[in-house]
Amino acid sequence: MIISAVIGIAVSYGDFYLFHLLLFGLLVISLIQIKNANFLLSLKTRSGNYDLFFLAMFFWYALSIYWAPNMIYAGKYMFYIFCGIAIAQAVIYYAGNLSKMNALFRIMSIIFLIEIVVALLESFTAFRLPISPYSPWLTFFGKEPVNFEAFDNLFVYSDFRPPTGFHWNTNNLAITMVMILPFFLCSHQVLAKMLGSIAITSIILLAASRAVFLGLIIILCFYLIIIKKKVVTLSIIWFSVIGLFWGMSQLTESENPRINEVANTLEALTLYLKGDIDVGGSLEWRGELVNNGITALVKSKGLGVGAGGSVAIQEKIGGVAGRFTSMHNFWIEILVEGGVVFFSLMIVWYGSIIFNLFKISKLGSNNQIKYYASALLLAMIGFIPAAIAASSTIYFFPMWIMFGMAIAIISLHRKVEEIH
Repeated sequence: MIISAVIGIAVSYGDFYLFHLLLFGLLVISLIQIKNANFLLSLKTRSGNYDLFFLAMFFWYALSIYWAPNMIYAGKYMFYIFCGIAIAQAVIYYAGNLSKMNALFRIMSIIFLIEIVVALLESFTAFRLPISPYSPWLTFFGKEPVNFEAFDNLFVYSDFRPPTGFHWNTNNLAITMVMILPFFLCSHQVLAKMLGSIAITSIILLAASRAVFLGLIIILCFYLIIIKKKVVTLSIIWFSVIGLFWGMSQLTESENPRINEVANTLEALTLYLKGDIDVGGSLEWRGELVNNGITALVKSKGLGVGAGGSVAIQEKIGGVAGRFTSMHNFWIEILVEGGVVFFSLMIVWYGSIIFNLFKISKLGSNNQIKYYASALLLAMIGFIPAAIAASSTIYFFPMWIMFGMAIAIISLHRKVEEIH
């Protein structure tokens, strides 16, 4: 099931994923096991107390259905949360020891490497996965044709179509890339570090997401400051990336139309990331979405508008820019829907995980666990700004995988230290 979560929408028909099928099968098996155990549940396999947050989250949002403005949206949101928690708990449960964590990491690494290759092919060739919004085979997989004018992306008005990888949305791909970047940066293999970093940076730049690009910069800065790698290594990576794009800028007159198109968008891309170009009024309507959400939060006296309530509130107003109803800011979405108390609880929970990963990266006795902790530390830091890029990340599977891995690593570290 975990692997199907990594693949996500890449293997799907309409809104039904392979993940949903496997999750249903897992639920059936679990119910049979519970019945055979006379409906007695064992809590011995829990990994510390961090996973209790998931329980609190589920019950709080379930309770919020009582005052949520739209029952249908509330039900959908609860389903999203349930799927996410199932993914995180599956990772925590499976990675009960280091050997299993290593096995899981190897399999996920292969899938993510395939996605990187796919994204690069989509960037520089005409190749597209069948489920891509730019694929001519889209409708054969139960997907509706896409209105590209609704996309918040620099390339909407260009012939160039950015990569989407295993994700339906370019921004979601970019967030995934910035989350796996630290695993390359923290690698002890110089070649993997360089090639992986160059490939991921290229994909993120071509995705043209300001928030994810900010996450990329923050990760690189914290990598240098906290993880204390050699400045020379980081400099080589940066010079390689700069050299790559300088070389592309020299190919503006290339006879290859694909290369020519990419090369000619570099200058516009730079201006876009700096905020000098605001595609479709992106910054303006995002600000309006946030203002509408905060206004609704104040009216609820800080309680929150309930599960799925932010979308219902925006729809009631009429949508921003005539079409946007999702909050397009995960953290504000949690604040507006979950309320001030729950949002504060999540910030403390998230910050505590980051702090513990930092301690493990510095003081851990097991090098493999320190590697995971260092990479996850950077991933969770970079995710903070990057999460703003997506319309919502509550149904973004890589986020829940990251949560599960972080909690599992903290638990594994404590087990190892107890042995020593």
